[in-house]
Amino acid sequence: MKKFVCSVCGYVFTGDEAPEFCPQCKAPKEKFVEQAGEKTWAAEHVVGVAQGASEDIMNDLRANFNGECTEVGMYLAMARVAHREGYPEIGLYWEKAAYEEAEHAAKFAELLGEVVTDSTKKNL
Repeated sequence: MKKFVCSVCGYVFTGDEAPEFCPQCKAPKEKFVEQAGEKTWAAEHVVGVAQGASEDIMNDLRANFNGECTEVGMYLAMARVAHREGYPEIGLYWEKAAYEEAEHAAKFAELLGEVVTDSTKKNL
């Protein structure tokens, strides 16, 4: 079985030959391209992959990183307040929310490659 990709909408069709028309956007058979060779992923986890992007994009990525880090601190502070006031379930919720924001911050850190490297030894 082969895979054919509609060059108009990206629909992927599996079969021996491309369909007569795209079931999604109705483009004709000629618009299908056979997918061959190595697959490339749209989002590979490469530290510093954003390096070389325009300065306004880098500034926006830095702002997002800083915003996510701020949210981590804010949510952990909210969790501490909730625990002190006797609301353990709410405290645990805020801790979970902080962890999720930390995940977001980590992804921006990887994109930027400014506060983390691709080497554990260097990161230590």
